[in-house]
Amino acid sequence: SDSDPACVALTLANAKKAGADDCVSASEADVAGFAPDTPRGVIITNPPYGDRMLDLEQAERLYGIMGRVFPKGYGWRTTVITSHEQFEVCFGRPADKRRKLYNGNRPCQVYFYFKGQGER
Repeated sequence: SDSDPACVALTLANAKKAGADDCVSASEADVAGFAPDTPRGVIITNPPYGDRMLDLEQAERLYGIMGRVFPKGYGWRTTVITSHEQFEVCFGRPADKRRKLYNGNRPCQVYFYFKGQGER
């Protein structure tokens, strides 16, 4: 999902071009309302870094919301790509695993969350 309807349309168009439109869905939604109703799932996100799409304060606020609404229990996996060096602080918990990568020419980290609460 994305809060920008143009991004949702682009995602669906790209899925169709890739021949994956039968297994990809996308909808317009605000992350603050994210409330999955399944015991398992996967979240993969590359949220704004706080420079081009949002300012730094808005991005940090978004990371905090994500940390509150993304499931923390067993059966859920979350992967976040960002260049924000204080992401884990804003998100509210340390990643179970991290990896460095470049998004274009920008150094980033991939934060993996896969352990349920109490499994640290």
